[in-house]
Amino acid sequence: MNLTEWARAQGVSPHTAYRWFKNGTLPVPAERVGPRTILVNIDAATRPETIGGLGLYARVSSHDQKSDLERQVARLSEWAAQAGHRVVRVEAEIASGMNGARSKAKRLLADPAVTTVVVE
Repeated sequence: MNLTEWARAQGVSPHTAYRWFKNGTLPVPAERVGPRTILVNIDAATRPETIGGLGLYARVSSHDQKSDLERQVARLSEWAAQAGHRVVRVEAEIASGMNGARSKAKRLLADPAVTTVVVE
């Protein structure tokens, strides 16, 4: 699909889409194939590698549930591997549900390499 068609389908001005392409901020992969033709690859936008860095987070509320925590992390890691996602960070913590102090969750959210977080 060419860039103009894509822009109109998204409700964006073709000029804005071209500016995004020039700046490298177009949210879908695109390439110049001629002096005035830019093709947008909308199929590539749904592939797992376009998600970016995946962060996995698991939590249990007490130390006697440590084996449950390990199983959660294993399930999350297995799912990410089967789906073909790139995991950049895994955080698992034992913390009570009584307050919102989640130091490892905060670290995960603050990591600039993590673009998507999966929680169990």
